[in-house]
Amino acid sequence: MKNYPYQMNTIHISSKQFFIITILFIVGDAILYVPALIIKEAGHSMWIVGLLSLGEGVLLAFMYAKLGNQLKSNSFMEFLEKVSGKWVGKIIGGSFLFYIFVDLLLMIYEMGSFMVTIIITETPIEYVIIAFLLVVVIGGRLGLETIVRSAQILFPWFIGLYLLLIFSNLSNATFENLQPLFERGAYLIIKGNFSIISYTLETVILIFLFPYVTQKEKATQAYIKGITAGLFLLIIISIFALAVSGFAVLKMQLYPSYMLGQTLQLSFFNHIEVVMAIIWFISLFFKVVICFFVLTQGLSELLKIQEYKVLTFPLGMLIFVCSILFVSNNTYLGNFISSTWISYSITYGLLFPLCLLILNWGRSKLLKKPC
Repeated sequence: MKNYPYQMNTIHISSKQFFIITILFIVGDAILYVPALIIKEAGHSMWIVGLLSLGEGVLLAFMYAKLGNQLKSNSFMEFLEKVSGKWVGKIIGGSFLFYIFVDLLLMIYEMGSFMVTIIITETPIEYVIIAFLLVVVIGGRLGLETIVRSAQILFPWFIGLYLLLIFSNLSNATFENLQPLFERGAYLIIKGNFSIISYTLETVILIFLFPYVTQKEKATQAYIKGITAGLFLLIIISIFALAVSGFAVLKMQLYPSYMLGQTLQLSFFNHIEVVMAIIWFISLFFKVVICFFVLTQGLSELLKIQEYKVLTFPLGMLIFVCSILFVSNNTYLGNFISSTWISYSITYGLLFPLCLLILNWGRSKLLKKPC
């Protein structure tokens, strides 16, 4: 890398770490919201949505991995400039970074809203957001290697708590709650599918990490397996939420997966719903901190700043201010999520990488040399 040789040469993550961070990234905030979104649209046919999303996720993973492998030793921002030209590449790169910025705002607002609505109801949301952002900024400053090593340490706890929640609910699940199996028409099934695919499309952000994976030949496999495993975890918890509580209850709930813990009565463990909160905190934190790292790293390259860490605190403050503006404009935020976010995700999660692949293919044919 010409402008930032120390960054590309000193940051290394293994394919196993890439696999783990991919799972945590796709589960992220989706584990709390996806069940409600799917059930609301598809009803008892949510399992069909799950199968569709798995197939789509694998196809998207192959496309992203192909694009990620074409980066080779280049950063993503350098790749954009080589494919589309210096200034056009900067404009495209800047617009993609803005997509990541908006995604960060939505996730941080979701975290704050959940905390003050369900867990610490008397705490102002501003305090929750600033405390969470402070941890994210510190994580971003520590660097990618520290982030993925922390994810590797916490991942067994994440899986263990997830399995505890699922197996503890086995006795409460009833097959009758999943019937009738073909209740909704194709239109509502497709509409429900958009709810989960919008989260899958966000994994396009992980293309930034491909140059840092040491075992290049295993990066694609780790990425595809990570997306598939993450989607599988989301689908299983969605089905369990429906099987335990039933459609009549879940259609009125904003956090159906959180309800899985509230329905349990274990003699040795009270308030098991906290398990669901811990699972969500782990996956959400790593998704947010990866997005924050990518945003600061990409912006430092765009602005030709040698050390990305100088941007962490200013960006953290900007995110805090914009998040508070979201809090004061709940109506606008709700309209944006319902009417705009899915098309926004499709633009950058599907059309954007597809166009880059076509451009790079055309460039390689024209110059007889790919990027």
